[in-house]
Amino acid sequence: MKRLILFGAPGSGKGTMGDFIQRDFHLQKISTGDILRSAIQQDTADGRRARNFMESGSLVPDELVIELVRQRLSCGDLNGGYVLDGYPRTLNQAEALSGIASDSEKAFLIEVSETEAVERLLSRMTCSSCGAIYNLLTRPPRNSGVCDLCGGRVEKRNDDNAEAVRQRFRVYIELTMPVIEYYGRRNILARIDGSGAAAEVYERIKGLIA
Repeated sequence: MKRLILFGAPGSGKGTMGDFIQRDFHLQKISTGDILRSAIQQDTADGRRARNFMESGSLVPDELVIELVRQRLSCGDLNGGYVLDGYPRTLNQAEALSGIASDSEKAFLIEVSETEAVERLLSRMTCSSCGAIYNLLTRPPRNSGVCDLCGGRVEKRNDDNAEAVRQRFRVYIELTMPVIEYYGRRNILARIDGSGAAAEVYERIKGLIA
């Protein structure tokens, strides 16, 4: 089973790249953000635990994220493989993932400047029903406030505010960069220039997926 991992600071475009890869390579996209937001919307015990962390821009505790991802990977619908968006974010999560077998594994680091990433995040809108991502500057919905895909409500996420964005960058640098270095040492990490239009960035990644 093929496993692809997407890394990048908040606002780097990981989610969009995951959507493109899922479309073209028929790999199931698995986003920990979507898993957690679903738990919050369903008002589960885990969702209530996660809400305060997410809205403040902090990472959800490892044990909760690891368990939710483990459950998702055991669903039996992955067929030829999957692409991970937002996982692993810590060394504990990376070690837990290494215990799950895969036939091949590649990791991509999408690199953007902090200025560009923050601008993208502050312009980002998300469908409250299906999780589709839009950007008011580069990819707005066809009808204001309405999802192109499912007709759900498109709105700004609570954690896409300037203070939370800056906090997420601090958390990313502190906890996630060591994970990127971990995959670099394993020689399965490719660094991708994430500047410019999403289609241009995807072309840089697409050619590296065997």
